[in-house]
Amino acid sequence: MECKIIMNKDTDENIHCASDAHETHVHVLRPDRTLTDGALLFQALGSPERLQLMERLLDQEHCVTQLAQELDEKVTTISQRLQQLHRARLLVKERRGKHMYYAIADQHVRDLLTNTFDHVEEERLK
Repeated sequence: MECKIIMNKDTDENIHCASDAHETHVHVLRPDRTLTDGALLFQALGSPERLQLMERLLDQEHCVTQLAQELDEKVTTISQRLQQLHRARLLVKERRGKHMYYAIADQHVRDLLTNTFDHVEEERLK
C-alpha cells in the first residue's frame, strides 16, 4: 500500500491519505465553460425574490405587469429580476404587443426547480 504525500500550498502542511488503499476511478470532467455557466445559473437562482418569480412561472407564462401586480412590486424591479434569469437561460421571453411574456425555458429548468423545492421541503420535515 502506497500513500502519496501532497503538499497543501496554502498551509505548507503535508496531507497524507488514509492507510487503506483507494480504488482507482476516472472522472469524466466537463469543460470549464460548462462549470462557469452552471455557476452563473445557480447565481441567478440565488435570491428568494427570483425563486419566487420562477415558482410562479412554473404554473404558466406571465407578462411582467401580471407578476408585478401579483407580487405588489414595481414593474422595473420585476423586469430586472426576469432579465437576470433570462440571461442565465432559465427563462424564454416573447413580446406580444406592448407586453413581454416570460416562461420557464425547458423541462430541465422545470425539473431543477421542482427538485430544489422538493429537496428543501423534504429536509425541513426531518
